[in-house]
Order: sequence, then C-alpha cells, then structure tokens
Amino acid sequence: MKESHGRQPWPVRIRGDSGLILGSGTLLGDRHVLTCAHVIDSSAGRRGAATGDPPATRVRVDLVRLPHLAARSARVTPGGWAPLDKDGHGDVALLELADPVPDQQGAELRRLPLWQQHVYAFGFPREFSDGETVHAVLDGQVGPGGEQVQMTPANPGLWVRSGFSGAAAVDERTGHVVGMVVSYYSDPAAGRSYLVPVETILRHVPAVARWVVGGSSVDGELTSLGAGHRDGPAALRIARLYARRSPENVLVIVTGRPGSTVSAALRRAVVLSNRELRPASAGPAEADGDPTVPPLGSIDLSLDATGKPPRELAERILEFVGAGEQATGPVGDLVGAAVPRSVLIDGVDESTDPKELLAEVVGPIVDRAAERDLRVLLGFRAPAIDVRLGLLARRINGLRAAEELARAQHSELAALLTGLPTVPARATRLRVRLTALRAAAGQPDPGALAKHLAAVERATDRALHKMAELRRRLTELASAHQRLRGLLDAQRARAVAGGLTEHPGLGAAYRRAHDLLWAGPGELTEATAAVHGYADQVRRALDDRREGEPS
Repeated sequence: MKESHGRQPWPVRIRGDSGLILGSGTLLGDRHVLTCAHVIDSSAGRRGAATGDPPATRVRVDLVRLPHLAARSARVTPGGWAPLDKDGHGDVALLELADPVPDQQGAELRRLPLWQQHVYAFGFPREFSDGETVHAVLDGQVGPGGEQVQMTPANPGLWVRSGFSGAAAVDERTGHVVGMVVSYYSDPAAGRSYLVPVETILRHVPAVARWVVGGSSVDGELTSLGAGHRDGPAALRIARLYARRSPENVLVIVTGRPGSTVSAALRRAVVLSNRELRPASAGPAEADGDPTVPPLGSIDLSLDATGKPPRELAERILEFVGAGEQATGPVGDLVGAAVPRSVLIDGVDESTDPKELLAEVVGPIVDRAAERDLRVLLGFRAPAIDVRLGLLARRINGLRAAEELARAQHSELAALLTGLPTVPARATRLRVRLTALRAAAGQPDPGALAKHLAAVERATDRALHKMAELRRRLTELASAHQRLRGLLDAQRARAVAGGLTEHPGLGAAYRRAHDLLWAGPGELTEATAAVHGYADQVRRALDDRREGEPS
C-alpha cells in the first residue's frame, strides 16, 4: 500500500464559490471526500463552533493529482456531518461529489497506534496554493476529551498552517491514512498542530468505516459494557496502569467469568477509553473526570484470547501495527518488537494453548515491558497458578539478566565517575519466593497461594521497572561524560585555531577539566562546571582578541 506522497492520487483541494481556497480533503472511493466541518462552514461564512445542519452551499473540489479531470462540486452527504461543538469535539464532514471520479478507489484509512509515529500531510497554504508536504511526529493525545493527537514538525521551518485543515495524515511506514489534520497552534515558533485519528472520525461519522482497512483496536468480545456492578478497586488499578499513574508495567488480574464484577470493570475500561467505542451518552462522570476510567486513547489494543490459538493472537498484533506483511523471523521476536505501547489481553488461560501463548506471545511482550515502558494487562479467568508461575519465572530470569548487564555497565562507568547509583540484587530474593510458591502449588488452599503469587508478581514488576530506570540512568551518565569529553576537545581545538595556545590561564583551566574527565573517576557535576568554565574562558579570550584587532 505504501506510496510516495508525490504519486498518491487522492489529495484534493477545496474551494468556495469565489475560488478562495478553504482547505484540503481526501478522496474516499470514487465519489466521497473527507474533510473538516469547519472548512465547509467557512464556505458559508460560518465561523467558530457550529450546531445543527450543515450549510446548504456546495463547494468545489479540485482533483489536484488528477489534473486531466475537471473539478467537481460537492455537498455534505446525509449522516456525514459532525460540526465542531462548543467543547471542541467533532469537526468532521463527509462530502459527496456531484460526479464520480473514474477509475479511482481513493485513500485507505487504518487504525494504528499513534505514539511516536512519523506522518506527513499535504495541504494548500496561501503561499503554496498548488500544495506543500510537511512531515511530523505524533507525540501524544491532546485536545478536547483526548480526541486529538499532537503533531510536532519533523523538519524545522515546515509546519502545518492555514490551508492544511482536512488534509490526510499519512503514516510514512505503511502509506495508510491514520487521521485528519484539524487545527494548528498559531505561534509558528511552536509549529504544533493536531489531527483527529481514524477512530475519532469513525465515532463521529460511522459511514467512513467502508473505507477503513485492517482490524479494530478492540476484539468484539470485549465491547459489551453490560448493566451489572463493577469492581471499584480493580477499575482504579486498571485506570492507573493506563494513565501511567502507577509504576507498574505489567498488571495481572484474575477476572473470573464474563459477567463478574472484575470482568465488568475491565470491559468498561476498554470501551470508555476507546475513541471509537465510547458511547455518546458517556458524560463527564464516566469519562474525563472519573479516576476509574483510563484516558481516552490510552489502550492501543485490547484482545480476548478465549478459544484462540497463540498464532492467531500473534498475527492479530502484527496486523494491527501494520507489520504483518513484512513479518519475517521468529514470531516471539516480531511480536515483542512490534507490540504497541499499551495492550490488554484477557482470557489468557482460556487460549487453546495457554503455555504456548505465554512462550510465544505474552512472554516476549513482558520481557520488553520495562525496557520499552509498555503498559500490559493480562486477564485470567481463573487463578491459573501453574501458568502464572511459568510467566513469573521468566520475568525473574529477565530481572537477573538485567541486573548482570547493569553491573557490567556500572563497573565500566565506575572507572570514569564517582557517585553512581548502586545496582540492587533483587532477583535472588524473588527467586527464593518463587521456589516457595512452587512448593506450595500442590496444597489445597489456592486462595492463599493466589494472594501470595499476586504479591510476588507485583514485586517482580516493580523490580524490573526500577532496573530499567537504573540502566537508563547509567546510560545517561555515560552519554553525559562522553559529551563533556567532546565539548572539551572542541573548545581546545577552537582555542588552538584562534592562536590562544600560550594564553595565560587557559592552560590551567584546560588541564583541570582534562584531569577530571581522563585522570580517573571524578564527579560529573564538578567536571561539567570545569568544562563549561573553560569554554567560557575560551569565548571571552577570543572576543578580547577580536576587539583588539585593527578595523
């Protein structure tokens, strides 16, 4: 599907009756165009938040990539109007062309995880009325109710501005449309702009679904809210996990059968946090103001493993992230590397092969959870002691390996720096607790054992999270030390090039900074001050020399 943005035939330019460019749009199929509602409102002179019916006026649609075809007139199709409301929600319009575009299938839209994705958009700013492409990185949810996602320019000097409203945001890797540009920040220095993702578009205008490819972000088995009670503490833990208000990377929950209070809490979290599925009737008490509901868009992918083979779950994950077509190599490695930033897998113990599911799908995900700072929820229908003990043993082995790497990292860095954080040895203590759990696994009281198992699972997750933070900190310290060496070398070269080799005072300042960085372990703060102090002296000496030169 991936195409160069210079060849895609479906970007269109939208004009008013006077010929004024109103914005951009995306051809869907051979007769429909997706754009912003405020673009259409502006054609009728309506500004700001709108309500009620769409304007009756028609707009002109230029097929800029199909110049041999004449422009078409278009108007909003029935059911294709979601105006920008007073709270900033909506702003979606689906137009129908008066005449179809021959031999065209239009763009394909796709739900994709939107964290740190690289995208581009083709719009029509005033100074480039034939179109301009900007590249951006998606860096988190923003905007009313979390409906929008922020875009940050990838190239300085090229940013979204007036004329880009309604433009498709295209994933650079797959070539699929993942959203629509709706607004931009007025300060050019900031360069920030915003898109509505495909799921938000579908919530407001469901008719767009016919042009969406790929699977949903939620398995159908998890979409029923039900009318029963829910478990409050479980709901709060789930919400805290995905809101990143807890240090957990992996949360294991025993839900019981579908219809239980814990299962109800899980499904409510899935539905109310999904941009496409959250019911229109969900008010603030069931959305943004409720601490038991994860933020909108915070769960990238929700799966139900019940009755499904592990391979199907793996393929589902790879297909959702757009990696299915290019998938080569061991499945576990592919899944672990490609899994989105936040995932929920329910019914783990009711897969057709739970142990293989843990080995080939779940295991590779949780192996990387702390390192990649993933948020992973694993739902079990029953306590599933044996299965969970296997997963726990795997995680403790991973902790031991991470500790060994951290100790090697610490040893190497200790030759350069003092005051390093210590490397704890938690894996050994956790392994002792695991051994005790295994010894108790055959005893007749599964309730007590399950409680102790959950405690060790949480302790292991916290230890892995802290170890990942420690390794990142050691890496930062090593990088900072290397940057200081580079800066000192650069300033020394600058001084030599400026004829300051014999400058009084510079030699002593250089030797002090050099010794702190090379002569043995030193304190990073002291070395930083010495290097920057030397750089300041070099700058002042060069300035003095230039001021003394004849004009």
